Amino acid sequence: MKVLIVGIPSSVQMAVTSFSNVFVQSYINHFGADCMSGWTAYAKVDQLMFLPMQSVALSATTFVGQNLGSGQEARAKKGVRAALGMAVTATILLMIPVLIFAPWLVAFFNSKAEVVQYGTLMLRCISPFYVLCCFNQIYSSALRGAGNSKMPMIIMLSSFVVFRQIYLFIVANFIANETIPIVLSYPAGWFVCSLLMTLYYHRADLSGSRLVEDGAVAA
Repeated sequence: MKVLIVGIPSSVQMAVTSFSNVFVQSYINHFGADCMSGWTAYAKVDQLMFLPMQSVALSATTFVGQNLGSGQEARAKKGVRAALGMAVTATILLMIPVLIFAPWLVAFFNSKAEVVQYGTLMLRCISPFYVLCCFNQIYSSALRGAGNSKMPMIIMLSSFVVFRQIYLFIVANFIANETIPIVLSYPAGWFVCSLLMTLYYHRADLSGSRLVEDGAVAA
């Protein structure tokens, strides 16, 4: 039962977030086949960029769970800080060559000039913001390790689905139906999610999975 309580919110969040990406794709499709192909090439590199931080985040889940199980909350929090540092460092080290070699990375998947242009634009616009994802990935994983998967689910769905769709609708219909504002929906969602997740994590009592206010534990 405990496995289901922790696992179901995480699986729901991942499934709904993945499905919501279809709506982002629909906005990209308005810019034509070359833009769609550039987006596809970007998505391949995007998967690579997420691997280091997600791997560290998974290890943080296990580390937090093990240490809280043995009553070592301080060590668990220290491990989370170390995991965040490793994730940020790895992401920056991977981000730099992506920014430099973006045209060649896109051309590896599709060498058409227009596709390379779109894909390079997307990579260089979005890549600097991957550091933001380290915060929401590490902190959400730490909270799941503490047995709290409901709040990370709520924050991520609110940021990656609700906020992002509102952002896209407003930008596309009332501001500028252009490529850059549309693709920036991803960094915008990451920023909101990381901000909310960081605020929640630093108010949380990992050992009890409850919020801490003014130094006292609130149920």
